Amino acid sequence: MPESRPASGPEADPAPRGPWSFMAEAVPGGFSRLGLQLMAGWLAFSLLSNLLWAVHLRSLTGWSGLPNYWGEMLTARDLWELVENGGLKAHWTGPWVPCAAGLAMLWFLWSGWRLQAAAGGLPARLGPWLWGLVDTLVIGLAPLAALAGLLIWVFGWLGATGIQGLGWLDWLGGGLVRFAFLSALLLQWWLCRLGRAGAGPGFRLGSWHRLGRHLGLSFRRLWAYPAQWLVLVLGGVLLRAGLTLLVLVLAWRLGGGTIPKVCVFLALQLAVVLVNAWQIGWFLRLAALFTSGDAALRATLERLQAQA
Repeated sequence: MPESRPASGPEADPAPRGPWSFMAEAVPGGFSRLGLQLMAGWLAFSLLSNLLWAVHLRSLTGWSGLPNYWGEMLTARDLWELVENGGLKAHWTGPWVPCAAGLAMLWFLWSGWRLQAAAGGLPARLGPWLWGLVDTLVIGLAPLAALAGLLIWVFGWLGATGIQGLGWLDWLGGGLVRFAFLSALLLQWWLCRLGRAGAGPGFRLGSWHRLGRHLGLSFRRLWAYPAQWLVLVLGGVLLRAGLTLLVLVLAWRLGGGTIPKVCVFLALQLAVVLVNAWQIGWFLRLAALFTSGDAALRATLERLQAQA
């Protein structure tokens, strides 16, 4: 009697796939209906927050020529003084713009959840969205804050040496670490809410055992691939910050003395905001595809173990 041939396909040799494996798969969907809603929400938040900052600067400078020629007249030291000692809290601009900006951010966050849930084939319910945030505070805040705090302390120690280059490293590196910490915390939230929505086995959290399993899976999905997630998080932070800084440097060189220059600056800002929003949507889809793939792998392994 001939021997039966071994099974072929992914179930024959299941292997884990890291986040990098889903980079190309996450590209489609950026300009879908949900993707455009995500971009619109981020654009609205950016415009409203920039309007709030512009009104604040107007309250500081009055009707002087500084806002019209900031690219030609404002020095790095002046910019530092505005950021550090501008007194943003002391100049109240009214409640409407901040409230509208908050609603725009809420629209952006909810659109991102709907986009991510659709990429993972899950229902976008409010419960997982909110409880996933609680899970993130439980399992993600402390380790990420400890790591970020350690890096900020190292940069601060280097900057305190008095060496000019290390001082700039402290200023730039500390800022990037803070942005990366926020991005990683959001990533942990994405993984937790996907687990809550049903991307992993045992997602109906009706007991402490299942809740612990869910939290453990969400934690491992982030920390089992530290190098890959770190590259993705830092790459996203550098891309978003770099594009924004590039536009500011270009505007600094061009100046703002003529209407065409201002229009070019605004058009470039608009393009950067939309590119950054698309990149965030791509990262959301990547996290959803990775979580779904990890859940499918675990289900396959459990089935093979049950058959053994």
